[in-house]
Amino acid sequence: MKTLSLILLSFLAAGPAVEVQQLDGTNTSGELIELSADSLEIRLADGKTSVFPAKEIISVRPLDQTESVKPQPVTKELFFADGSRLLVGDMLVSSRNAELMLTSGARVEIGRSALKGVRLLPTDPQSPGTKLPDDDPLREKWHELAQQHTGGDAIVLNREGMLTVQEVVIHGVTAEGVKIQLDDITTTVNPAKLYGLLFYQRTAREFPAPLCEVHLNDESTLVARSIKMNNGQTRVTILTGTEIPVPFDRITKLDFAAGNIQFLDELKPTRITWSPILKSAIAVDDFSMVYAPRMNQSFQGDPIQLEEDQQPQFYSRGIAMHATSELLYQLPSGFRQLQLRVGIAPESLGICTAKLQVIGDQKILFEKEFDHQTTPEDIALNISGVSRLKIVVDASDGEDFGDVLHLVQARLLK
Repeated sequence: MKTLSLILLSFLAAGPAVEVQQLDGTNTSGELIELSADSLEIRLADGKTSVFPAKEIISVRPLDQTESVKPQPVTKELFFADGSRLLVGDMLVSSRNAELMLTSGARVEIGRSALKGVRLLPTDPQSPGTKLPDDDPLREKWHELAQQHTGGDAIVLNREGMLTVQEVVIHGVTAEGVKIQLDDITTTVNPAKLYGLLFYQRTAREFPAPLCEVHLNDESTLVARSIKMNNGQTRVTILTGTEIPVPFDRITKLDFAAGNIQFLDELKPTRITWSPILKSAIAVDDFSMVYAPRMNQSFQGDPIQLEEDQQPQFYSRGIAMHATSELLYQLPSGFRQLQLRVGIAPESLGICTAKLQVIGDQKILFEKEFDHQTTPEDIALNISGVSRLKIVVDASDGEDFGDVLHLVQARLLK
């Protein structure tokens, strides 16, 4: 009986199964033990534990999406000043605060200044689920209004398929309706007559860099400043300082890359060039369809890989570059470092004699020649203040046959 109790206790204490994707491209699965703003700890299949610093994680995905509690119906979609978006069962608003009734059944009180807008959703007693309808033609326009809003309170009306903004003073939201003041008239409006509400926002407001984005299974997204988990309950503090409890079984992804990491394979180059050293009767344009840089696949159409200790290592992200080729990027602002791992493509081992250059605003940041003795290596370059980044793969011996490099997990970091 004692043994059975211990087994049951161990089962009840087991954390959720997750998959952790790291910056180096590897994926590790295990049982989540602890999650904090600085790190994540999981228990591996062999019983050992592994700790991952938050700055080395791309994403965390739960492997089991079975919900323990049925969610409550949704009546409102909230937009926070920091870009977070949250579906709630209901809400009450006073002159200073707002009380949120989450779909999990929890109640949260927040400062009203954290709210930027509220979309009032039609309620259908026949459809108690939490998913937003995808057939609302005004949804995208509303998102634009909510994101761009600055200034005073306003109500948003649907006028024959057009959203109209009317500036008012919103005194509160109660069970009876939305109490507003327009000039000298104060009245309570039925929420069914409104499309949404916009709340007063200061024009200049800065927030700290996010830790990650928390994606929920009802399409909510929380931009997290910090996150911690205890006994299966995750508490997410968004950038406004609001702490929101979230059942872990409603999380579909913790995206640590959002806002902090930009992969080069996702960033559109301003220029892509490839030119052969040896002239041919075949048009260069026809050649370039074969030899121009490729994103996330080799020139054979296979996943990007490098040979590590005489064993193939596959990567989910990478750029295959054949001599002589060039990628030019106009970098987004705010990034301070470029990180990547570079090596000779496995099919070019023994024949490759290529040179790699990374140039930032006409200054050479990195330069190296690769031959049959060169092993893959990690590169970390300071790109603070760099606006134009150029990556060049050139031939070292006057001919470009077999000169192919793989640049894997190439990313910009803030």
